[in-house]
Amino acid sequence: MSEYSQDHDPGTVSADTDTVAVVGMSLRVPGSTDPDGFWKSITDGVVSLRAAAPDGGLRAGQIDRFDRFDADLFNMLPAQAAATDPQHRVLTEVAWQALEDAGIDPERATGRIGVFVGCGSETYYREHVLKDEKTVRGLGTEQLALGNSRDFLATGLAYRLGLTGPAITVQTACSTSLVAVHQAIRSLLTYECDIAVAGGATVHLDEEQGYAFTEGGITSPDNRCRAFTEGAAGTVPSSGAGIVVLRRASDLPGTGENARAHLLGSAVNNDGAARMSPTAPSPQGQADVLREALAVAGLEPADVGYVETHGTGTALGDQVELAALAEVYGSRPADSVLALGAVKPNIGHCDSAAGVIGLIKAVLAVETGVVPPTPSQPGDGPDVALGSASFELPRVSRPWPADRPRTAGVSSFGLGGTNCHVLLTAAPRPTGSAEQAPAVRREPHLAVLSAATPEALERKARDLAAWLDGEGAEVPVGELTGTLWHHRRALPERWATVLPADPAKARDRLLAELTALTGNDSRRAVTAPRLAVVLPGQGVPLAGAGAGLATVDDGFAADLAELAAEVGRAGGPDLSDARNWPADDPRLLDTAVVQPLLLILGLAGLRHAERHGLVPELLLGHSVGELTAAAHAGVFSVPDAVAAVVRRGRLMASAEPGAMTAVRAGEETAVRLAAGLEVDVCVLNGPDNTVCGGPEEALAAFEGRCAEAGVRTTRLPVTRAGHSRAMAKAAEEFEEFVATLTLSAPAVPIVSGLTGALLTDAEAVDPAYWGSQLSSPVRFTDAVTALLEAAPDSVLGLHRSHAATAEIRRAALAAQRDLPVVDAAGRAGGDESADWHRALAALWTVGHTPAGPARPARVVALPAYPFADQRHWVAAPEPQPLEARPADAPAPEPVTAADEGGPVTAAAEEPTEETSTAEAVRALWQDTFGITEIRPEDNFFDLGGTSLHAAHLVSVVNDALLVEIRLQDLYENSSLTGFIARAEELAAERDDVALLRLLEEIESEEGQTSHE
Repeated sequence: MSEYSQDHDPGTVSADTDTVAVVGMSLRVPGSTDPDGFWKSITDGVVSLRAAAPDGGLRAGQIDRFDRFDADLFNMLPAQAAATDPQHRVLTEVAWQALEDAGIDPERATGRIGVFVGCGSETYYREHVLKDEKTVRGLGTEQLALGNSRDFLATGLAYRLGLTGPAITVQTACSTSLVAVHQAIRSLLTYECDIAVAGGATVHLDEEQGYAFTEGGITSPDNRCRAFTEGAAGTVPSSGAGIVVLRRASDLPGTGENARAHLLGSAVNNDGAARMSPTAPSPQGQADVLREALAVAGLEPADVGYVETHGTGTALGDQVELAALAEVYGSRPADSVLALGAVKPNIGHCDSAAGVIGLIKAVLAVETGVVPPTPSQPGDGPDVALGSASFELPRVSRPWPADRPRTAGVSSFGLGGTNCHVLLTAAPRPTGSAEQAPAVRREPHLAVLSAATPEALERKARDLAAWLDGEGAEVPVGELTGTLWHHRRALPERWATVLPADPAKARDRLLAELTALTGNDSRRAVTAPRLAVVLPGQGVPLAGAGAGLATVDDGFAADLAELAAEVGRAGGPDLSDARNWPADDPRLLDTAVVQPLLLILGLAGLRHAERHGLVPELLLGHSVGELTAAAHAGVFSVPDAVAAVVRRGRLMASAEPGAMTAVRAGEETAVRLAAGLEVDVCVLNGPDNTVCGGPEEALAAFEGRCAEAGVRTTRLPVTRAGHSRAMAKAAEEFEEFVATLTLSAPAVPIVSGLTGALLTDAEAVDPAYWGSQLSSPVRFTDAVTALLEAAPDSVLGLHRSHAATAEIRRAALAAQRDLPVVDAAGRAGGDESADWHRALAALWTVGHTPAGPARPARVVALPAYPFADQRHWVAAPEPQPLEARPADAPAPEPVTAADEGGPVTAAAEEPTEETSTAEAVRALWQDTFGITEIRPEDNFFDLGGTSLHAAHLVSVVNDALLVEIRLQDLYENSSLTGFIARAEELAAERDDVALLRLLEEIESEEGQTSHE
């Protein structure tokens, strides 16, 4: 990995322990949806504000997707998403993008991630949500408050993204988001959190949102903001959102994350009472916060080459700000020019988000070494006097002076007097290159992709393919695959592929596969999947087994060497170079050699899997493979297991010579054809896959009978008939040997090949079981049935267990089970490393979290997540015309939108005679979830219902149907059909006559009270 140079050029400033790095950022502003597009617009001098409407109406700046949201990605019900303030939603998506830009997956990040954010007013809550009776009835006031109140802005974001540090909402009007950054810096430097997400959002609620101009007010009369020009008359309100991701700079080495800038210091104060009014700015307060920030950063004013101003374009605001800047930054050496900039003429005033957007602009300036312009616009007057001869207002972009530190300041001043100033500098440039990194073995590349839905996965693949064929063409494949694996959230819909080790071939293959990928090519991952591992028995081809993997994996090679040495200590064969034996080596037919070899391959394979994060929760071993499973599960210690298998192999090898043949028929047919011959059924591998064994002459006769009956047979490469009557003496002696060992109950469940069921603790510690296991038939078909009944989510076959895994696939298909069954090693002569990577890829798509590619030296900036283009919106009610009423008529009771803590109720639509109970319940479920098509079998909790949803639904159903359904009734009848049946049952028990009498009494009492 490259190191950060401390001996860097004059364009950067050294980091120290008080430095905070900006490692990621994202924004959404008029005309731009990402920092790159935003920066191009800024440096090109583009004004992204719209012209006034044709009728002369003034229009606020608006952002993309202000009414859209990816509810699936953030696990929100459609009804919840629609009822959530768009500011909360936009900020959630922008924070997701900023974390991706940083290369931080909150689920895997070390340390706590804090949230410091703010937003604009709760207009959507007041004017849309609370005025929609259906929404209030369907979700209830508590859930509505959670999605709309600023009290829950930071905590809601922390919940949706899974962030566990401090979650604090900051509200200081226009300076909100920069104050949030200040608070985040303090939290990082006091170790309250290790990573911080900071920023803000303001979202207007209409595509054509208008605004009013008032003489002497703060808004512009012509839809243009003309900061620091004569005749400037105000600003333009705009929607906008921005997030920066921060981390202590000292924590960066080893993460692969890229510092885009270093924050050197910040300060916050308030103007207090020394001003004309609570909303008037104070030059003294602003000057004080500038000085304090410089002191915190340890800088002199001349060290700063650029200030991103608050720059609202109001006559008073600009004048006060320039006075404060001149007081603090104005006295400078003659050759030290201070460039001033303002983003509001480009995009308008984004209110709560304005400060962080200014910070992002300044980060891009110091990062790229470009001083950005403030755009010239038709109708601009000349620039005002800036207050100092050393100040300039660039109108075109220019390079940052090569001999000046790329250090900048950012100001944000809130209506109400809370001022903030932040100082930043260019981050030290990484030195070194990939060639200086330690050499790594050339292994296949593992590329993964995930999304919330198949449609998003397809769009993500298309975007990545376009990037790979364009600006990402020169990115090393290892950095790309490492970023995808380590620095992106693993979402439920998954796709993975294995690429050749050669970089050029890998790139071509990935581009081709991404281009062809469709949503049908993915697999839906499960949560906490259970893994079963299958270990083969004798008869599999072992020439070269383990050789390819040992070449690229030192841990696997070391395990093989250690276990081979253990076999030698137990008096077994020399297996130290077994992986190099040719296919015709006679030792590969010797039972006394093959069985210990299978054991060490199996144990080394299991250890290798666990080192990669694949821990089996169920084991199935075929014949001697069951002893390997028992050793891994702790029934035998490893030395005892080795000694037992060495003894077992030797005993079986000393039995009378024999042969075995695979018969394409079931047990009944095999027994019938073997009648009268010294031939036994040895293994039941499947309904039409039986292995029989016996002496050569008898077995040849048996094969002749099979041929006459049209039954195909295949000889196996063995010299003894295992699991036959020939093994009776060996079984007795093996039982005696096992009785000398210490046995324990298995720590991992094992499927018994002897009984075809789960191995009991009593069987595991009984020497007689292991003796019988040697000489009795292997009931693998029954064992596979038991494995399927145990319901693992995936099956991994180790070292060439293809015959066993093929039977599991067949049985799963017959049982209509979608069970991924993968092999960790392919056929003899194949590329074991590629096979292992293919297994990792397949298991990752299931939901396992294996160790994958090496962490990249740097995080690659990849295309952003393709959010779903789905509108979620609660429409505001149409304005009603005022109705005249007599002067003496009583005034109507005011309808108030209570605050978060107060009750807001709306009467549910009670079922009429034409509305059945079932229809009413179905409608209430639809209101709760925002889903129009709910099937009778759909489960309340599977649809996304929570305990909060449940409590509210029960209350609404009781009010609508006049029944007394309980929360427990919903838990016990959670399908729509079941809940309807329970509601109908209670409705049938209702005494309508008594209920009507009670209602009449209540109405009568209310009437008397009203009259009094």
